[in-house]
Amino acid sequence: MQFFKQTTTFDFMGRRRKFIYMSIVLVFMSALATIFYGPKFGIDFMGGTEIQVAFKNPVSSGQVRSSLKSLGYPDSEVVTYGARTDEYLIRLRSISPIDEALATSSRAAFEKSFSENKVSVFEFSPGGDKLTIRMANLVSIAQLESALVSAGLQLGTGTEPIGKAAPEASAGEENDGAAGDEEGVEDEEAVESKHCESATCTWPFRDQHVYKVNLKGLTDSIMAGLRAEPYGAGAEKMRSEWVGPKVGEQLQIDGTLALVYALLFIMLYIAVRFDLRFAPGAVVALIHDITITLGIFTLVRFEVTLATIAALLTIVGYSLNDTIVVFDRIRENLTKIKESKLSKVVNISINQTLSRTILTSLTTLIVILSILILGWKTSLRDFAFALFIGVLVGTYSSIFIASPVVVWLDTRLGKKRA
Repeated sequence: MQFFKQTTTFDFMGRRRKFIYMSIVLVFMSALATIFYGPKFGIDFMGGTEIQVAFKNPVSSGQVRSSLKSLGYPDSEVVTYGARTDEYLIRLRSISPIDEALATSSRAAFEKSFSENKVSVFEFSPGGDKLTIRMANLVSIAQLESALVSAGLQLGTGTEPIGKAAPEASAGEENDGAAGDEEGVEDEEAVESKHCESATCTWPFRDQHVYKVNLKGLTDSIMAGLRAEPYGAGAEKMRSEWVGPKVGEQLQIDGTLALVYALLFIMLYIAVRFDLRFAPGAVVALIHDITITLGIFTLVRFEVTLATIAALLTIVGYSLNDTIVVFDRIRENLTKIKESKLSKVVNISINQTLSRTILTSLTTLIVILSILILGWKTSLRDFAFALFIGVLVGTYSSIFIASPVVVWLDTRLGKKRA
């Protein structure tokens, strides 16, 4: 199957300077936008909470945003989600309803309630839905919870039947604090002595008593606030997830390293598989594709998430595949065509593979465009948009960037040999 009835004779190499200059301008503008304007990172990289809520009654995004502002979250982002007009995706930069001021004041109030009982540990989990307390003397769960409510904390619900003895996950996994080193080492006697009531479980540990209290997390607080609104009766939480800032920062580093390693190994592969002259051209084309795609993402203010990184890696693979097809034809023609200038061989090779390149890109774009249109109000939007831009730019770069770089390197290396 051919896109053109016969092999074309376009002079790609004769016009390569115009396209290279245009690409330099696009890459430069994309780099400036990325550096100075900055990508809009999602909660995957910045940390935060994402809640998908379905309402039973008609409600606008402005009403939801106003309710969140009254709950103490003025910077919330509310967007429609899916085909339903009453379903919204709420994004918050917070991951816990417990800020530093509340953590400090609640501990002070709690210690005042038990002034004669030494409190050695009073630590909240990163999500604010768990509180670990360690005290010298045993107190009743009812007294402890009453003191916590008086200290300004909201109790959650219990997760275990009353009196059930079961192993507890290490507090260090949730609290990420020093208490986990000791509390996570529970002996059999402590596990058997575990007692749960209401929202709290308690057990002895060494010469102290440990209490783990379930609190209302950020999602629970948000849902309670929305359900209290006139429009919020019966509102249903479809899903929720949160990412801590430390994890988000690590994901940024890992995502960048994934792209860098991919480019390095691609350069090594092409240098071994083809020729040293070919490797830089492929990598320059890939950097060109990624930079422009990221620049467009920055300008349209779409979120950069883990799905976007996956899309960028997919673009790397797609663009490389297209480039290798052209390179393989160039290598094949170098042995068939008796031509002194590499630029003419490259020109012939690109024209011979042009139908295949256009047909492959068109069929891929049709599929991606379908996903983009049907998934515009879903989490697939950003992924599909990145792929759409990447396939367009990748098809262009395999012809007008990768191959001209090969010709330029051959010319430079030829001059040095001479």
